[in-house]
Amino acid sequence: MNKRSRGIILAVITAVMWGIMGIFVRDLSKYQFSNIEISFFRCALAGAAYFLFLLLTKPTALKINLKGLIICIVYGAVAYSISFVSYSVAVSRIPVGVATVLMFMSPIWVAILGRFMFREKMEKSKIITIFVCLIGAVLVANLIGGGDIKLDTIGILAGIINGIGVALQILLPKFFAKDYDRDTLLVYGFLGAAVVLLFGIDFNTVTRHFAAAPTSNLLWDLFGIGILCTMVANVACVKSTQYVEATTTSILSALEVVVGTMVGFFIFHEHLTVLQIIGAVIIVVGAIGSEVGQGRKKQNGQSYS
Repeated sequence: MNKRSRGIILAVITAVMWGIMGIFVRDLSKYQFSNIEISFFRCALAGAAYFLFLLLTKPTALKINLKGLIICIVYGAVAYSISFVSYSVAVSRIPVGVATVLMFMSPIWVAILGRFMFREKMEKSKIITIFVCLIGAVLVANLIGGGDIKLDTIGILAGIINGIGVALQILLPKFFAKDYDRDTLLVYGFLGAAVVLLFGIDFNTVTRHFAAAPTSNLLWDLFGIGILCTMVANVACVKSTQYVEATTTSILSALEVVVGTMVGFFIFHEHLTVLQIIGAVIIVVGAIGSEVGQGRKKQNGQSYS
């Protein structure tokens, strides 16, 4: 398997893991877990699990100086804590569909910031792909023909911040990769985010939530949000940027919208309109078609470093 194929597979794994997260979040929400509490457990469990994994397989990645630790904590606070909380604010003040589309403006932010941070060339094909996927996301989110939509300034701002946060989850590890191992950034980033989110947690309330939830359901949901949808997803996301451009990773992550829609249809029996189906097809064709084209270019003599 060549490096580009490996990067694409990792990016798709990210999209799938993020796309199924709604299964676990909805179940935890039934037991009154708040968005901040869920975000805390995502980061804390991902950080603890990845720390143990690295301790057994790559202990050198856990070595870090004070400056590096501060950078990792700031990375976690900016890329994870602020992103997760801003998404919670967005969905509480504006329709989920609008919040989703704002989040999936992240490829645009990746393209803009990546241009300055890594001097990545913005090819016309990628600009077109980004806007095609954005159109698909608008259709999937049912923003066309879905009735009156009331927007809130704070909610919109929070959604934009969330989109930037998602972009930084992709870009910052690559930016610091020359000085710090990606695994080091990830593990201490997760733990740093958990520490920041800890200040918003009332453990007396959390204890009541734990008591109300069936143990088997709770363990499965926590495994889902912490290990599958955060550790596996974000590790795959960051690792993919070792093999493909950051813009490519962000474009492929748009497949999360499609996976999430399918989860809603098959698991939660949500109704899909014709426009939503068309939107999902547009995203899949746009994202995958773009990478097929890029792959052919690489085979014709262009290489990615």
